Amino acid sequence: MTKTTPWLAGLPNPKVGVAGGPLDSWYRYYAGYSADLVSEVLAGLPEGETVLDPWNGTGTTTVMAARHGRPTRGFDVNPALVVVAKARLLGNSVAASIGALTDDIIAHASPVPVPDDPLLFWFDISCAEQIRGLQTSTDRLLVASDDTTSKTAEAVDAMSSLAAFFYVALFRTVRLLAAPTTGTNPTWWKKPAEAVLTPEPNAVKETFRQAAQELSRGLHGARLDGPVRAVVTTGDSRKLPLEDDAVGAALTSPPYCTRIDYAIATLPELAVLRTGDTDVRVLRDRMVGTPTVTGRRGQPGEWGPAAATFLGQVTAHPSKASSTYYLKFFEQYYAAMWESIGELRRVCRPGGTAVLIVQDNHYKDVHNDTPGILREMAAMAGFGSAERHDFAISRTMAAMNPRVRAYRSGSSALESVLVLSFRPAWRCPQTPARTPPHMTAWPPRTSPAACSRQSPPASATPAYAAPSFALAAPRQRPTA
Repeated sequence: MTKTTPWLAGLPNPKVGVAGGPLDSWYRYYAGYSADLVSEVLAGLPEGETVLDPWNGTGTTTVMAARHGRPTRGFDVNPALVVVAKARLLGNSVAASIGALTDDIIAHASPVPVPDDPLLFWFDISCAEQIRGLQTSTDRLLVASDDTTSKTAEAVDAMSSLAAFFYVALFRTVRLLAAPTTGTNPTWWKKPAEAVLTPEPNAVKETFRQAAQELSRGLHGARLDGPVRAVVTTGDSRKLPLEDDAVGAALTSPPYCTRIDYAIATLPELAVLRTGDTDVRVLRDRMVGTPTVTGRRGQPGEWGPAAATFLGQVTAHPSKASSTYYLKFFEQYYAAMWESIGELRRVCRPGGTAVLIVQDNHYKDVHNDTPGILREMAAMAGFGSAERHDFAISRTMAAMNPRVRAYRSGSSALESVLVLSFRPAWRCPQTPARTPPHMTAWPPRTSPAACSRQSPPASATPAYAAPSFALAAPRQRPTA
């Protein structure tokens, strides 16, 4: 039985509540977790260590690390989320200037036509051109560019927090104007069935002004413009641009294994960045947890007994497409997580701690214990102790689907906090001492499973052993 780390005893529920605090509600994201949880975890981690989030999303980890004076690095493959996370790092030294800058952007905005504008998914040409006018005015004032082409990853990475703030105001403007087309699923957007939206002539600029004001009021609760180094850029969790042993701590939440299309969930934001249909499809295929079939199915035999049991149950399930599409989806999800955990092990300093917030789910009536599967993967990848703390939650995507009741009576889930400690004693002898950032997560001549099967040298700590998966029982928490 793993001994519980003292500072973990009073962890709050990771799930953001319906109301949420100012930091949680600044830019709501379905897969987000609470700022209170991040504060509690950061308080228990060694000071001075760089805190990593390889699935940074809207930047809860990076903004809270900055507020606590911790150096931090955040990566996300979705450029729209990188913009949001950058904006949250804006310091309050510019708070008094937001209103004047908003007025300046609006005063110099004139309609800008963009060929094949992705905003035409929702709006008529006039509305789309007004939105592009605000974007071009923002670029001229804060980005030193009025380029009307798609915002590349390099352009997003180079964007300042101030410019990102006004881009987020544009994001919110588009979401508010497109609200009549939204459905019950907060992660999916559908094209208007009958006609595109035609807002009133002044609606675009006034909505933008109000969005900037609201964001400004919710953003500047603390100074974040001090000497703390907080860097957020685009990056893939399976191939991080970091040296070996670069960070001492990680706090993150991997994408859910529930077929949420995280690219489509941010379609309004991607449209503002001028991301066309082809690039959206490329982004969907790149994302961990994508419902698109990419063909990357990995080696399931390396992932541990929990994964093998679950995949076997999916294969044998009598429902349609269980052994075809759904099996492929689960295999590619866990293949991506296997690579990502291996990469996390590579960049995590010996003796460091990684905290993962993971939700379980069901396939029909089959329980998919994603926290337990990732826990076994982490043990095989070289992490040592693995604590698990479970929190029951009632608000899930499954609750929106009436077909769930045909397979099980309830739709609740567990949100688990996994606390992984990296074995400090030795590194797998097949792994290079320094993996160049451009390489894949695991060198071609070895794998995490191969490392886990190696016998440790005589001088290594006697605590090392091939994973037996007899890990500590999860600690149950109250329902949210």
